[in-house]
Amino acid sequence: MKKAFIALCIAAAGISAANAQEGQMAAGINLGVAPCLEGDGAPTNFGLGAKFQYNITDPIRVEADLEYWFKAKSISVFDISANIHYLFDITDKLKIYPLAGIGYANLHASAPKVEVIVPNIPGMPDMSEYLEALEDASGSSNASRFLFNIGVGADYDITDNLTANLEIKYQYLKDFNRMPISIGIAYKF
Repeated sequence: MKKAFIALCIAAAGISAANAQEGQMAAGINLGVAPCLEGDGAPTNFGLGAKFQYNITDPIRVEADLEYWFKAKSISVFDISANIHYLFDITDKLKIYPLAGIGYANLHASAPKVEVIVPNIPGMPDMSEYLEALEDASGSSNASRFLFNIGVGADYDITDNLTANLEIKYQYLKDFNRMPISIGIAYKF
């Protein structure tokens, strides 16, 4: 009985060591939607992103991500952030994690081009140069913001090397708070 108990303990330690994640890396992509929480008529951007993850210890993982949020209501967003995750094993394949992070965002706002049509009236001065300059004006602007993330996510191991994930964050940007929700896939190596 004593030998069976020792053998069971050694097997359990071996299984725990096989599931250890320290030093593990992963790279992946995300698809998401990010509704802005500021004001009426605020944009909801759809986005595409890439991420790189590294497990510092078994439960602690750091992540760098780049995301581009496509234009909605004349506003597009590019952000880069560094997040930290604390992984909780729910089952062998499912992990949940709270996250926190900081980063940088560039917001690009553009107004549509103005098309001006002036009828040809005899005796009126030629305004073609003025009108061309007016039509060429794009009315675009950029704003840079620091951002702060806080949220929750879940990873599901499809195979030993392939993981699907879902993530919901509250993202604070000055005058542009939003709630990105994304799904993704990552390859572990």
